[in-house]
Amino acid sequence: MLILYYMCSKLSIIKINFIVSFILLFSLKLSAQSYNFTNYSLKDGLPQSQVMVIFQAKDRTLWLGTFGGVSNFDGRQFTSYSKADGLGSNSVNCIAEDNQGQVFFGTETGISILKRGKISTLFSGKGVSHLLKDKEGVIWGISEHKLFKIVKDKIISYSIAGKNIHTINSDSSGNLYAVVSGSGIYQLKNNNWAIYQELPPAINTLSIRKILFDKTVKNKIYLLTYRSGIYVLENGIVKPFFKKAGIDTYYSIAQDHRGNMWVGSEKGAYFINKTGAVINFNGENGLSDNQVNEIFSDAENNIWISCFSDGIYKYEGDAFIRYNRFKGKNLAYPISGIAADKNDNLWFGTFNKGVFKYDGKDVQNVDIPAFKDKKIYFVYADRAKNVWFSTYGQGIWKYNGQKFSQVLKPERFDNSAIAEDEEGGIWINGLMWTTYLKDGKTERISGFDGYLSCIYPLTKDSVFLGTSNGITLIKNKKIDKTFHIKSLSNVYVLSIIKHHDNLIFATLGDGIITWNLKTKAIKRYVVANGLNSNDIYSLATDKKNNLWAGTGRGINKLTFNKQQQSYEVFRDHPLIVECNQNAIINYKNSILVGTINGLIQCKTNPTTENKKNPFIHIQQVSVFHKNDRAKDISIDLSKIGHKFYKLNYSQNHISISFKGVYLTNPESVLYRYKLVGVDNDFSKPVPNTEIEYSAIRPGSYTFQVYAIANGQQSNIEQFSFTIVPPYYDTVIFKIIAFLVLIFLIWLIFYLIFKTRERKKHQFEKLKLKEQEKIRKQTAEDFHDDIGNKLTRINVLSEILDKKVSGAEKEQKELIRLIRENAGLLYTGTKDILWALDPHSDNLFEILMHIKNFGVDLFQNTGVTFKMEGVLSKYQKLHLSMEFNRNLTLIFKEMLNNVLKHAKASQVLIMVIETDHDTVNILTTDDGAGFDIETVQKGRGLNNIQTRCKRIKSTFQISSVKGKGTTTTISTRIPVTK
Repeated sequence: MLILYYMCSKLSIIKINFIVSFILLFSLKLSAQSYNFTNYSLKDGLPQSQVMVIFQAKDRTLWLGTFGGVSNFDGRQFTSYSKADGLGSNSVNCIAEDNQGQVFFGTETGISILKRGKISTLFSGKGVSHLLKDKEGVIWGISEHKLFKIVKDKIISYSIAGKNIHTINSDSSGNLYAVVSGSGIYQLKNNNWAIYQELPPAINTLSIRKILFDKTVKNKIYLLTYRSGIYVLENGIVKPFFKKAGIDTYYSIAQDHRGNMWVGSEKGAYFINKTGAVINFNGENGLSDNQVNEIFSDAENNIWISCFSDGIYKYEGDAFIRYNRFKGKNLAYPISGIAADKNDNLWFGTFNKGVFKYDGKDVQNVDIPAFKDKKIYFVYADRAKNVWFSTYGQGIWKYNGQKFSQVLKPERFDNSAIAEDEEGGIWINGLMWTTYLKDGKTERISGFDGYLSCIYPLTKDSVFLGTSNGITLIKNKKIDKTFHIKSLSNVYVLSIIKHHDNLIFATLGDGIITWNLKTKAIKRYVVANGLNSNDIYSLATDKKNNLWAGTGRGINKLTFNKQQQSYEVFRDHPLIVECNQNAIINYKNSILVGTINGLIQCKTNPTTENKKNPFIHIQQVSVFHKNDRAKDISIDLSKIGHKFYKLNYSQNHISISFKGVYLTNPESVLYRYKLVGVDNDFSKPVPNTEIEYSAIRPGSYTFQVYAIANGQQSNIEQFSFTIVPPYYDTVIFKIIAFLVLIFLIWLIFYLIFKTRERKKHQFEKLKLKEQEKIRKQTAEDFHDDIGNKLTRINVLSEILDKKVSGAEKEQKELIRLIRENAGLLYTGTKDILWALDPHSDNLFEILMHIKNFGVDLFQNTGVTFKMEGVLSKYQKLHLSMEFNRNLTLIFKEMLNNVLKHAKASQVLIMVIETDHDTVNILTTDDGAGFDIETVQKGRGLNNIQTRCKRIKSTFQISSVKGKGTTTTISTRIPVTK
């Protein structure tokens, strides 16, 4: 770590390491510039230091073949396999991957294959030097200079002109080519090898180790020979491309995404750009002097270089260049400040090595007692290009271009920051106070909350001080205690700068915080937004008004989006370096940054990189059974694709592991995920690579995850699954259960209703039986009592009639009337007795009673009466006494009307049963008839209609003068068939 302040040994409150880097400009032609390479070796987990082959799998991870086995590298860690894991040999020469994700390793003893995390032997006995997949997905290889291909895990050998095969490779379209000794280049077409290009004899005799097809120019081919350099084949013409004096052996060749060529030799790597300019990367400028076995350009356009005994290097580009030596001098010191004087000389303050000056030709250590081997806390140039220095134990010094002079004498605490305001006043921060210098006068201000770290004059009367507890505003040389920015409370502010309408605050642990001076809006930028670190030590702007930030893990460039009023982090190669507080300067179209070990030049307009997004894949899905651990399973994702995987309801505990690969800057990879069906949105960015869900309810779900790195988003990877509910939790079961519940409720109410109905029916039955008993008893009593008395009246009237002489006519008439009324009363009594008798409560008895009434009525009247259709089955049709009474009275009324008014000779009653369980009773006569429309209805007809309604029957009458009358009574009675 590096930080900001000078130390006060007496207080021992703050332990602050001052960090300084020495930066020299490429434009100044300072020697020993160091390019940015990141090395991965044994200490990082590589199983062996000699990497012979580099291969990138579909999941973007790198496979590295070494003399100690094979290793998979995801940018952060190595996962290695050796003979102990099933590998045929620890010496791995070549690697390929088929369309099913199986990885093949060509070794000194044959071919091993990695399937689902386990290695097995496919072929053994001979060494394999090349493996390559063609555009059809078939794996081809070379063993002992013989060509073969792998079909269904079997080796099928091929011969081309009966000669040895030097090497194979494919073009950008996936077409496969082979270099045949003494013949030339052959191409695979329709599973046959045909000559593609003959080579001159002078080339054919050479040992061609590599063939490479140009990515930008069609039909341009590079041929790497073992000892004769690189040749290029274009339009049928072969000519030398690269050969370096002093280099005897060439091992590898590659092309980057810009079309530049890279060559691996016995002494480092060579970079040849499109113009033909050559850079030799070696131990002097960041790489290694050792033999370069392999150079590889990955899917993110990174260049990887394997060096003998040094592991692998990743080239981080030329956006940042380190300078740490000059004419044999070691200048890799921590730098505390950088400034340029009136003559554009650069001044560097270091920690423990005093001050250095660079005049464009030489670097000199400033040899004055105040600086010699001292700790320098800041180096600053005011607008007049005077250079100011804060020196441990020596106070503040100023260089005016001619001489050094002491401005402030040393005090208990040294000074750590300096700035100039609009009026030319100089503000200098101590640990607990700030000092204002102007026109030879000194004014001190104290009483701050926290320790002072930086200073920024905003206007002539407003100065912002950064402290360990936030921001303090000084107005007119006094602390403004009313000023407060809530978001900066308890935030350690290390640097302040104004950019557009924003004040930019560099903080320790809280990233970059911006405060808009007009809207007062606060925004925060952290690692999730693309910063290399949340520790920000220095800020500066270039001539294009881009913002630069020196952080605890490198240097970030930010551009301002005016439309969105926010900053975007520039996506470039990460430079893992620790910067120092306020050691930054905009100088001659470059940003110079001091680090803890060397000098960094940042190009303000580097070549635009065509960077790819991160790539993510789900590694494993583990399913845990709720009750039985023996039923825990691991799902093979390669077999299910995007289909829903079905799980039992007891398998509702799931663990999903995933990996995001971003080889450009692996440390910046974060993840966002969600479970569709549970979560509404993706989670906040987190570094976790595994997530567990427990007690998941039955249903269909899709787990989605993506990676973000340096503000870029990867593909979205997903896994869909369905947890099948138990039978008692299915929709069908719930519907059935609901229906059963409804049925049970209905059944309960039905049974209750039926029970009540049964009880009611039993009660009614008992009641009817009781009524029948009463009716029967009443009929019997009525018959015995009234009948006997009427009979006695009739007998007595007969005796009286015999005793009265015939001359007494009036007495005789009275006796006759008594006998006649007694007879009528007897007849009426019989009807009452019939109605009271329970045996009369059926349709048959009613009809027979009507028939008997008709016979008696029309007897001795000259009218013939008949009744037809009275069937014995009507005895089963029990009717109420009310029905009996009304139907009987209806027919009595009708038959009496016929007798009185119809003047008929024949009367017929027919009982007809229809198809609709309705009984129609028709009464016809052949009497005089009448006109229904002209005849006024009498009381008799009205009574008949009223009684029909009572028994829910209909009454119809039709009559024609001279042709008689027909009446129909229809009653809907269910008749037992």
